Amino acid sequence: MKKIIGPLLFVLLVIVLSGCNLLVPEAVTPTIAPTMTIAAFPTEPVVQTEIPLPTAIPPTATPAPAATASAVTMLSAEVVFDNFSLRSGPGRFFERVKLYTTGDVVSLIGREFSNNWALIKTQDHAIGWMNLVGLKIYGDLNALPIFKVDDAQMLFGHVYLPGKIPATGIGVAISSIENDLSESIDNSTTNADGVWALYLPVDKKGNWIIGPNSYGCEGSNAVIAGSEGCMLNGKLPSAQEITLPFATGLAIEFEMLPLNP
Repeated sequence: MKKIIGPLLFVLLVIVLSGCNLLVPEAVTPTIAPTMTIAAFPTEPVVQTEIPLPTAIPPTATPAPAATASAVTMLSAEVVFDNFSLRSGPGRFFERVKLYTTGDVVSLIGREFSNNWALIKTQDHAIGWMNLVGLKIYGDLNALPIFKVDDAQMLFGHVYLPGKIPATGIGVAISSIENDLSESIDNSTTNADGVWALYLPVDKKGNWIIGPNSYGCEGSNAVIAGSEGCMLNGKLPSAQEITLPFATGLAIEFEMLPLNP
């Protein structure tokens, strides 16, 4: 009996332990390595651009001195006519920018070389050209800089007294042969050197007539005192016919005729 009890106890112990899962370990789920990996795409390579080298300065080059700023000289003036025009250029053929009235104060920035027109800045911040005949100027006009007029045809020349003496205060007018309206006439007055200048827009073409047609009693060496103020001491020369555009830089000259040739 003692030999049988031993094996029976062993069998019983095995059955109990197997029922409690103490002899067979629990199976562990294996970790399966992924069969596909996400590829990391490389970023687009940066292309290095060539950096230009600075231009070498010749060792012998001397830097130019900095320009010294100078104050802009301006003069004040008062308009002496009603409905006086500010124009886009120094002539009656240029577009009218605005009208001003007697007593309006303006600033003169510069002038054209014959001293008939001034470059103007108004109190309402407009800029253009005014004829000096309609301005009372406070100060010396000759202190203003002379401006070259771009985008214009310039006609110029002299009026002389006999003996090639510059005639001052003589009016020289230009008008279109095809149009006799007042707006198609412009005039310039000779300065102290007997010089006149007329400016027209670049689109003006055709046949024109130009010549002396008037004189002033004040500041003219071509007049003498008369019963009604003054009279011309001589005769105005004949006008000339020209075709626009006119030759650039070619002067148109006139000489007064004596009263008794």
